[in-house]
Amino acid sequence: MTQERKLTGRHVLFIFLAFFITVTGVNALMVTFAVRSFSGEDVSSAYVKGLNYNQTLAQRDAEARSGYAIAAQAVRGADGATAIDAVVTHNGEHAGSGMKVVATMRHPTNAHFDRTVTLEPQGEGRFAASVPDLMAGQWDLVVTVQQGDDTLSEARTRQWLR
Repeated sequence: MTQERKLTGRHVLFIFLAFFITVTGVNALMVTFAVRSFSGEDVSSAYVKGLNYNQTLAQRDAEARSGYAIAAQAVRGADGATAIDAVVTHNGEHAGSGMKVVATMRHPTNAHFDRTVTLEPQGEGRFAASVPDLMAGQWDLVVTVQQGDDTLSEARTRQWLR
């Protein structure tokens, strides 16, 4: 014979408490993951950058008129490292030496993963570097050509790393 169990007030209380403890625990876990994985800002000092927006537009216009062009790409190698290649031209000719070329791999959603490297000259306006340990996914490749303190040109492209 089986004995029939009755649902008592104590059972209902335990079910009620277990439900809310589970919901609270999951919420605490999700908040912890959210806070640890998101820096909270995409652009540092966004207010100041907004105030300087006209200067930024003027700088971009001067870069466009300078005659410099950058063709850049990032490709995952067989060893797992990401090879960044950039070709810099000035008025259609390969750019000369004496310039510094910097590449930044920006993660679109988390600034903690951003990596910046200085590209080494390879000759004939070509610059290259290798970046280890980039996770797969979408990245923004930002390549900046500088001479002294002046920014000659900047190029941004969206790259997909496998």
